[in-house]
Amino acid sequence: MDLFTTAISMAQNALSIIIALFGIGFLIGFHEFGHFLFCKLFGIKTPTFSIGFGPILYQRRMWDTDFTLSAIPLGGFVEIAGAAEVGQGEQKEAHSTEKDSFATKPYYQKFLVMMGGIFCNLLFAYCAFILLSFIGIPKTPLMPTQTKTVIQAVTPGQAAEKAGLLKGDKIHRINDKLVTDNIHLLVETIQPLAHKEAKIRYERNGDTKETLMVIGQREGSEDIGSIGVAFEMKEMPPLSFFGAIKQGITLTNDWIVRTFTGILGMFRKAEVKNVGGPVVIISMLTKGATTSFSIFLILLAIISINLAVLNLIPLPILDGGQLLFYTIEAIIGRPLNPKVKEYIHIASWLLIMGLILYLSIFDIARLAHPYVESVKQLLGFGR
Repeated sequence: MDLFTTAISMAQNALSIIIALFGIGFLIGFHEFGHFLFCKLFGIKTPTFSIGFGPILYQRRMWDTDFTLSAIPLGGFVEIAGAAEVGQGEQKEAHSTEKDSFATKPYYQKFLVMMGGIFCNLLFAYCAFILLSFIGIPKTPLMPTQTKTVIQAVTPGQAAEKAGLLKGDKIHRINDKLVTDNIHLLVETIQPLAHKEAKIRYERNGDTKETLMVIGQREGSEDIGSIGVAFEMKEMPPLSFFGAIKQGITLTNDWIVRTFTGILGMFRKAEVKNVGGPVVIISMLTKGATTSFSIFLILLAIISINLAVLNLIPLPILDGGQLLFYTIEAIIGRPLNPKVKEYIHIASWLLIMGLILYLSIFDIARLAHPYVESVKQLLGFGR
């Protein structure tokens, strides 16, 4: 029976991983569909639109485009005539200057083609949050508006317990910064305070109290503050059609702002090791797939917003960088030197690949940390 249960569990985990990978693939494919859609709108030739990469499983030609389904379902690409990109494989019409090529189109059309993927990622997020608002959103820390600053559980041995905080206490201020019922602000305030003393003002049974607390650290991250508590969460009930539209737009806008703020903060601090990489993203989606459809959809919407915002970064392998090139060319009235563009592309590819590798190493270290600590305790280390 144990063997059978283990086999069922492994099969469920494998299925969840597959669903997570398809989820990421869908978001990237939908992003590429945005480019494709605007190309068709402006009469720009698109020789190939591929869902996935690697060996072709199925191919069909429609609307002057070869639609292909490939073996590796992680994303896809659209080949645009007259828009050569380094690292995109064979592009038969990449340097075309025919009237139906990208190269001959006015700047505003190039702008919209490049922004098409970003538009589609944001459109998916808006639709996802509207649908979630219509069917109701379960309790989850992914949605800060659902979380109160009332402590639901205190982790033994962590900062909150050492400072005397109890279940039911409501945190109002941290170092005189008001955080009442704003869990996002509370977390943002605590994170930079790892190993530092902070003044906590809280409410217990109607009485206001204060205590000094040495902020702890998040598990696996020495420089991210944590106080070791879980906060109360509430469900968001289903809304009417128009109510769901209003709330869905608000939730999406909130996540867009938070994503911009997070990325700007990352550049200001020149620190990326605390950013989740591909391993963490797949891990989160896998857990979401095993939890519920709603949680999985929330994660997809958040990742879709992140893809949209990240693609605005002016690196040539991202839409923002491509758009920067086309903007410069529109201003100076001539194409940039192809060799210079190629070298910048290669440098950007190396930078991104290095960053992905770097983040993946930290992802694995973070995910493995609890298991390493368990083994150390089992073997008697650290006693």
